[in-house]
Amino acid sequence: MLAIVLAAGKGVRMLPLTKDRPKAMVLLNGKPLLEWILIELKNAGISRVVVVVGYKKEKIMSFFGSEYAGMPISYAEQKRALGTAHALLQAKDAAIAEKQFIVCNGDVIAKSGDIKRLIEAEGKAIIALRFERDAERYGVATVRAGRVVSLAEKPDSAKMALVNAGLYRFSSDIFDIISALGKNKARNEYELTDALKKFISAGELRYIVMKQRVLDIGTIQDLKSAEHN
Repeated sequence: MLAIVLAAGKGVRMLPLTKDRPKAMVLLNGKPLLEWILIELKNAGISRVVVVVGYKKEKIMSFFGSEYAGMPISYAEQKRALGTAHALLQAKDAAIAEKQFIVCNGDVIAKSGDIKRLIEAEGKAIIALRFERDAERYGVATVRAGRVVSLAEKPDSAKMALVNAGLYRFSSDIFDIISALGKNKARNEYELTDALKKFISAGELRYIVMKQRVLDIGTIQDLKSAEHN
């Protein structure tokens, strides 16, 4: 199966570490975040990876080249930072022939066991969720009868809740949905969350709950915490 890794972002919340490198190349225990992701994808049985690059793309492309541990890597470029849905759309040509594929954020390290479960789950659109104590930082999901029925981005009142883990499995239908999206009014970008809400409206967004620890490296404090766990 193909995996698309969204690694075009600058990582403003991780300055000054991202002054001279993309967020995906910030080191965690001696390896770039992207390398940890590739290790888990490889162990999960992913056969090919497309990395969406943007900010300081040459740092990623020169480091990883055309393969990682025998797993072929190709690249798609997001020339302007117009949101996560726009980033995924840049990989359309590489993924359109695939019946199903994995999409993951370039700052989220999920274990291979959970990635395998996502691969094996049934449905045309599947989101991985995880329990989070401080859920107000994330997109909070409400679920019912095996489906996601709502996603609320960073609600102020959320405490312990199921949140978006930044890992998905889609069919190529996602590209038609993204192409029809308008910009998110709050962020002035094309957001993947808005595409997910289209699947929710159609009753088609299924989910798995992660069983293993997920490292979500959004800030320098997240990085420091991950280094000690």
